[in-house]
Amino acid sequence: MSDKNPAAPENCKLCGECLSRCPEMNLPLARAKAEKARLNAGEISELVSRRCTGCFDCDFFCPNQAYPAETIVKTWFEESKKNGILSRSRYFLPVEPKNFRTYVAERLPADEQALLRKWNDPSPCAEFIYPGCNVCAVPYLTMTGLLPGLPMRGGLDWCCGEMLFRMGLFDLFAKQGRLMRERFQKMGAKKILMMCTAGTVIFSRILPERFGVRFDVEFQPLLQYLWQKMESGEMKIVNRLKLTATVQDSCYGKFLGPEYLELPRRLLEKIGVRVKEMPRSRERMVCCGIGAGFSIRSGYHPLDLTRSTLKRLREAQKTGADIVCTYCAGCMQMLGVGAVSYPGAPGVYHLLELLQMAIGEKPEHRLKSRARLMLKGVLKNQLPRSLSRSRFFPEIALKGECNLNHK
Repeated sequence: MSDKNPAAPENCKLCGECLSRCPEMNLPLARAKAEKARLNAGEISELVSRRCTGCFDCDFFCPNQAYPAETIVKTWFEESKKNGILSRSRYFLPVEPKNFRTYVAERLPADEQALLRKWNDPSPCAEFIYPGCNVCAVPYLTMTGLLPGLPMRGGLDWCCGEMLFRMGLFDLFAKQGRLMRERFQKMGAKKILMMCTAGTVIFSRILPERFGVRFDVEFQPLLQYLWQKMESGEMKIVNRLKLTATVQDSCYGKFLGPEYLELPRRLLEKIGVRVKEMPRSRERMVCCGIGAGFSIRSGYHPLDLTRSTLKRLREAQKTGADIVCTYCAGCMQMLGVGAVSYPGAPGVYHLLELLQMAIGEKPEHRLKSRARLMLKGVLKNQLPRSLSRSRFFPEIALKGECNLNHK
């Protein structure tokens, strides 16, 4: 597949499985077939464009490897090349010098800013931990003995580009992928422990298989590492947590197979947490809320993001679970922001924090203050643009522009 067309509508048999089984659309089979026929012809209805959150579930429902999710997103790509994207999207683009993550990073406590400065180091290093962009907004998650004694390397401009991919900005996504390949090559990277499920899949599957951007690196998911430590007995459990939790799966978890989706649940079971599943979970999961903004029609409209996030929190609440457990730092932040305006929402915790409690550590758990900071940034920098219909053509910031050189 080329940089500009990772979809394969020619493989489609118009079975309608993709859009009829989609947990966001749930279209009648006849309507699903008709909508998919339109998509194959390069057209998209308002309904499909609005409801798609880029969660990739339909790619796994499709029996013919037609990549229906990418077929949907490709229509956004084609429109963006002609007309640009809505200006209010700018604040959520990771390639913009000033965005929702830089706003937070510039206002972090001193101890977390010190971590970001230390991590942003491109010097030679064969083996290291890659935090990913989302962890760069919550560096306190790494303040634990659960992680190995490896260097941490990363920063806001070390982005894998997954948001660009899900928005259909395929050219920028491929360019960012090539920039990261060059960076890893210059570092002499051979093995990277990935804290980010999205980054794991982007670097090991999406970029090489669909865009021809290949990495001579072994990418190990953090969940796999943690399970190995649990199984070997190296992770000493001193507190069994008497909690129930519902799991918010990463949109990318399904790419790594059913066994990967079991890992957070097995880890929770080992520390005494009973899992109460939401109806839409595992391979049929739905996004935490951020995906509601990927559509070229939405452009990260605050109302779309809010509705989607609160809907997911209500679904979590209905399980009766004490808490929501995430293994994606981005999901944790999105649900945390939603919980600011939803007093009845269950508490939101990253899996690492629960494991910390189980081994006798006290997690920092700064989510509430971090969520308020993120919300403040949106209200100040993005909400005022929400009614604007102006558009722009995004580009990748020059190297270093997204760096945070705190003094």
